[in-house]
Amino acid sequence: MNKVEIRKSIKSLRDSMNKNEKKLKDDEIFNKVITSRSYINAKTIFIYVSMGSEADTHRIINKALEDNKLICVPKVINRKEGMKAIKIKSLSELVPGNFGVLEPVSFESQINPAEIDLLIMPGLAFDKFGGRLGYGAGYYDRFLQFVKKEARKLALAYSFQILDKVPMEDYDVFIDEIITEQ
Repeated sequence: MNKVEIRKSIKSLRDSMNKNEKKLKDDEIFNKVITSRSYINAKTIFIYVSMGSEADTHRIINKALEDNKLICVPKVINRKEGMKAIKIKSLSELVPGNFGVLEPVSFESQINPAEIDLLIMPGLAFDKFGGRLGYGAGYYDRFLQFVKKEARKLALAYSFQILDKVPMEDYDVFIDEIITEQ
């Protein structure tokens, strides 16, 4: 399958989960994240704000804020300029932005990407080699150019999102770790 077919297939599988199944899988993912060495050692976490059938990050964000971690989330500038990391103190600060994704209202509390210890990234499909197939706009690949090399790149996914191999381009960035419900 090509990238478009994989995206469509995985999104369909994700969207077809019932609420109870999704909740159970999200609970497992949450527990694995907050007990992972990557999370425990991180002071500054850049994390996507989940929507729809994506693996839930709202609970992780709230827990990280309780744990006094510095949390920043993406705010899109535009397709050409990509996105910035904006510090938040609560999910209630966020409003629907581009593509309906919750994001900060302004660019006021920007965080230097070089300060980020852990990135928790979205995606549609992943492979055991660290390959990641995102949504196709390249926001994360461009953003990761400004993050320190030792920052951990973590993806959250359901087990059916892990494929033998995902198509990768030269500019695509590999991730360090994938956490699923399994």
